[in-house]
Amino acid sequence: MSNNIVKYNNRLNAIPFRKFNTREMNLFFAIASKVRNHGSDEVVLSFSTLKQLSKYTQHGEAFVQDLNRTYHKLLSLNAMTDDGDTIEAFVLFNGYNISRSEELVRISVNPKFKGIFNELQNWTRFSLDNFASIRSTYAKTMFRQIKGWRTVGTHEFSMEEFRKILDIPDYYRPSEIDRRVLKPIKEELAPYIRGIDYKKKHGGRGGKVTGYVFSWKPEQNNADDFSKGEVWDRKIGLDNIQNNNSLTNAEKDRATDKFLGLPLGTTEKNRTKKVIKATESDTLNDLRNMLKH
Repeated sequence: MSNNIVKYNNRLNAIPFRKFNTREMNLFFAIASKVRNHGSDEVVLSFSTLKQLSKYTQHGEAFVQDLNRTYHKLLSLNAMTDDGDTIEAFVLFNGYNISRSEELVRISVNPKFKGIFNELQNWTRFSLDNFASIRSTYAKTMFRQIKGWRTVGTHEFSMEEFRKILDIPDYYRPSEIDRRVLKPIKEELAPYIRGIDYKKKHGGRGGKVTGYVFSWKPEQNNADDFSKGEVWDRKIGLDNIQNNNSLTNAEKDRATDKFLGLPLGTTEKNRTKKVIKATESDTLNDLRNMLKH
């Protein structure tokens, strides 16, 4: 586990990361962790550093192509300011260079957008290692949203806002959102967000779903996201899963598998074996006691 922290202005949470896959999100926030407090100066990052920070596992040209796709998708992330008189839109980064021979990336933040990573007053902060470990893009986005409200313990989303921020296809019905969006969010964030849960808001004709209210155990203002060491971090994550009363046993098993990087079903099988062994042991003890009499 590392102690690389991502920190940025909360405005970034309002920008949907449309069409970014998990590798591209990891690369972007790895870069974000390194451009902080550099203003609009050019920042030079080695391939090896970015791979390590983003937990990148593919080899060869695939890495260069993922970097290239990440950059082109960054160009589509339009930021906007409105001072009451003038509305202005601009892109986050205005310089990006990938050198295969040097294995270096050079990048600079647009001067008009440097406040996102510098002289922060209202900010979101989280562990890059935790973020990169999360598999689902929906869970990654909700992780950032929750970290933006970490000391509050609850946040409400209208259905329109929820779909926009998480870039959920318009054709997903509430039942599909349950299965493809909410379930991965709850299971994958359980190790990192204590007590995470959500409730649906209903209204209108037929009591249709109009939004979601997420809740979690609020963090203290002075809480940090630093690693306490691999063994301790794993213990905290597993404790968070087991002590989340909103998770069913099956959800706890899947959350554990995802957290530990195990094939889905592993924890359930091990738990079943333990139950069987315990039952067999109890049966043998009962038989021994009967024979004694």
